[in-house]
Amino acid sequence: MSSAGISVAKEDGVAIVTFAGEPVNAMSLAFWKELLATVEGLDADPEVRAMVFHSGLKKSVFTAGLDIRELYVPMTNHDRVYEFWATLSEALVKIYSTPKITAAAIKGACPAGGCVLSLCCDYRAITADGSMGLNEVILGIPVPHFWAQVFASVTGQRQAELLLQSGAMPKAPELLKIGMVDAVVETADEVLPAALKEVRKWLKYRDASRAMTKMSLRGPLAERWHQGIEWESDMVWQSLNEPEAIESLTKVLKMLAGGNAPAAKL
Repeated sequence: MSSAGISVAKEDGVAIVTFAGEPVNAMSLAFWKELLATVEGLDADPEVRAMVFHSGLKKSVFTAGLDIRELYVPMTNHDRVYEFWATLSEALVKIYSTPKITAAAIKGACPAGGCVLSLCCDYRAITADGSMGLNEVILGIPVPHFWAQVFASVTGQRQAELLLQSGAMPKAPELLKIGMVDAVVETADEVLPAALKEVRKWLKYRDASRAMTKMSLRGPLAERWHQGIEWESDMVWQSLNEPEAIESLTKVLKMLAGGNAPAAKL
């Protein structure tokens, strides 16, 4: 396992990518660098036909989302934020557009970065106690442009407007109803097998035909997203420098630190 808590196991053409960075799989710069390298390697591996992402945490959490410290301007700097956003964007675009089959086996809570990673996959299963959404508005920052586009491509425009502007985190039954997930299972022990079972159904089909169909559906957004990474990085940096955003994230970090002031620098 890497220092970012990411490991890979391969079986019969399927790569199982496990996130086990205790306690909550915080998606730091180190996490995204490792994930990008992992996905690029699997994408180039002719023996791998599918990737399944899941959580190996002790608690019922897929990932708690982006590491807030990476977004907190007093703790970071311009160059690091740009590197952070470019790296995570490259990883997400790769997952979204890879010709391989992708699935997310979601255990429990899956906000923000974990949500968009899951939405980039072809198939999603979640536990009955799970919840998922892009809740950035509640944290005092806007939902990133291309994240909103991916979200709307899954839920439809109207549902995206309602859910994203309110920072909603729908529970499993609602997620299934609106198409954000494709299956709900009762326990954490069932979610990875459920995702693998569906992936193996897809493996019966010819890869080239399926991949070309996928690219017809996802290619235009993938291209706009890739071309817009620098522009979106600018937008993110500007939004993070807003006094209201800094104030809001200060409160979040104090809460996470048990009421103590945030550290000076990463």
